[in-house]
Amino acid sequence: MVTTPRASALAWGCLAAFTWGLTGSFIKLLPGFSTVEVLAVRILIAFAVTLPIFLVQPGLLSASLALVRRPVGILLSSLMVFYYLFAVRAFQLAPVSDVTLMVGLSPILGLAFKLLTRKALVRSEIVGALTAFAGLLLFVLPKLQGAAGDRKTYLTGLCFAALAACVSLGYAALFKHCAASKVSLSPIAVSCTTFAIGSVAIAPIALVSSPALLSKLAQPHALTIALSLGIVSTVVPTFCYSYAAKHLPPVLTTGLNLLVPIFAALLAFFLLGETLPGLSMVGAVLVLVGVMVLSTARLGASLER
Repeated sequence: MVTTPRASALAWGCLAAFTWGLTGSFIKLLPGFSTVEVLAVRILIAFAVTLPIFLVQPGLLSASLALVRRPVGILLSSLMVFYYLFAVRAFQLAPVSDVTLMVGLSPILGLAFKLLTRKALVRSEIVGALTAFAGLLLFVLPKLQGAAGDRKTYLTGLCFAALAACVSLGYAALFKHCAASKVSLSPIAVSCTTFAIGSVAIAPIALVSSPALLSKLAQPHALTIALSLGIVSTVVPTFCYSYAAKHLPPVLTTGLNLLVPIFAALLAFFLLGETLPGLSMVGAVLVLVGVMVLSTARLGASLER
């Protein structure tokens, strides 16, 4: 049977969503590691894995070196490092499904920014935003019934997840601005540059602040999880998603993004035993529907222009 490029891209896109969905579970399985330690390990391993690719792909090396020399390249890579930082901290404080769902709300934040700049909204954008917001309220409500300390930790985790969503939105907006300005950027080159810059910036901080980091990693279980986080949940989805986004229509790409919280919740259930109350499940469905409606509405508006 011959596989069409579109079918192949869809398969790689689903793999990207699945491996991204593993991120929170891997972080939860490293309970003895601080946020900076997890971030340093994740980025260092990703950099070590992608380094040989530079040797066989001279074009990628040239693109990455060009990015380092440009302010926009440094800014994009810095945004990705902060995204990783906020996401790691969020996963350490709140359940995996909750963090993943919150991070996926970046289109809602984009709509809020649109309102602040007094731009007109189409009806489907309003419907999508209201649906997602109502779903978010239903999703979070059962989680706020516990003890005050647990509530504070949970809400702090959601705040870090919201920060990650804001950074994700800023990254996407900057990338879109560069494309509109006819500035050619490769997402893979940006990711590889992020791994390099992040390694140089974060690794020394982690080693100085945590002298026991290497001894922690020497434990077989911790090393296996760390390698999985750096390779399976960082490098693999980066390349798979870039290939999928290149060969799939934007609507399908948006659909793949919505698979991430679904995979994350299922994987967290099997790997960590995390469960969702019935009301939260209803809320999650409404959030996903609202984000899909909002994303397709924004796509339709941009195509009309």
